[in-house]
Amino acid sequence: MASLPAEVVQKPVTLGERVRFARRELGMSQAQLAGEELTKGFISQVEAGLVRPSLRSLQVIALRLGRSLDYFIGDESLAGAKRRVFHRLAAQAAIERRDWGAVRHEATAALAQPSTLGPERATLLRYLATADTAEGKREQAFERLAEAMTLVDANSDPTELAHLLHARGVLYVEHGQLAAGVESLEGARDVMEQREITDPRLRARTLVHLGTVYRRLHRTAKALATYELALAVASRSSELRLAAQSYMGVAVALYDAGELDSAIANYQRALGLFERVSDIGVELSVMQSLATVQFENGDMTAARATVDRCSERAALAGDLRVGAIVDVLRARITLEEGDAESALRLAEAAEHRLADVGDERQRADALRVAAAADHARENYAASDRAYRAAIELLASIEDHPDLSTLAAEYAQKLRARGDLESAFAYLELARDPGASRRHPS
Repeated sequence: MASLPAEVVQKPVTLGERVRFARRELGMSQAQLAGEELTKGFISQVEAGLVRPSLRSLQVIALRLGRSLDYFIGDESLAGAKRRVFHRLAAQAAIERRDWGAVRHEATAALAQPSTLGPERATLLRYLATADTAEGKREQAFERLAEAMTLVDANSDPTELAHLLHARGVLYVEHGQLAAGVESLEGARDVMEQREITDPRLRARTLVHLGTVYRRLHRTAKALATYELALAVASRSSELRLAAQSYMGVAVALYDAGELDSAIANYQRALGLFERVSDIGVELSVMQSLATVQFENGDMTAARATVDRCSERAALAGDLRVGAIVDVLRARITLEEGDAESALRLAEAAEHRLADVGDERQRADALRVAAAADHARENYAASDRAYRAAIELLASIEDHPDLSTLAAEYAQKLRARGDLESAFAYLELARDPGASRRHPS
């Protein structure tokens, strides 16, 4: 008996074979399949494997043949890799614009690709942990980072390891675990130095967070040196967020049209601009922290000069949060110079702006300065209200180190006024900030 043609009995494997098989199954000619958008010669080259169609062209072919796109590229590793890269870049861009829902969607889509393994999986888990942290899901963030740490190797993946150590250190600090935060952040810094990782953005961010923890641990000299190094690393740039968002819009449109390569390229352009924009944020953070240390070191002239410079940069960058934080520090300097009235006005205005942006820790600091200013004005009732509101805020976010410092300061004010019983209660709170729910009202 004569054997059937090979094309009938053999399952189509390549993309071209699948196009030919589906076309013949429908009794369609190459010209009919091409229609007005494509050409007969192009279809012939696709079926022969001489050219690889773009996703947009393949979508036209799939629609005419009544097949899903996955029928043609479902087992094609290149298409899968492009999808994975696109979703990873989209997740990274979503982090830059703080769109946590998009971060979850894009990172989860990339993780769903079967070939997402090792360091790339670790990166995507880190993105999800960033979203978790921003939304207050700390335990989930710790779990994701712990899994990610098991997927990277210090020798082959030092950059991702540094990113993970930085992310874990920031999370520890957010959780009030300063010693663990220092250890992790110093680990990230050491990996970058030992492996000669030239990523100024990651290095600057790590140094900023490390300097902040040093300051909170009252290691002032180390904090100053670390901030100055971070300021030297951080690059300057103009406001480029609008251009970056435009590139992102183009990327999404290209992806919808099936032009995956062009979509990826536009996302990469957007990310490059976002990184430069974010570096302004790093610079502002460094200057704000440096001014704080200068103030605590008693150098009012240097602190005010840094505050003025930071305020000007924040205004140019349109960063309302940093502008408000700088005004709190300006109020602190003004109070130290003896002008309690002006200090109070600055602190109260900054507190309202920080409430609008939802920064509870910095808002508590603004209330603390307002309380001190009211105390200097001998308006003790207003001072008590502000101190207690600040304590409530820090207790609500479980910032025990700052809560302890604030409670001790308030106890000292109460003692100076002769209210020894309340002073003793707040000293107890300073000693055991975990008992904040039981603090006196």
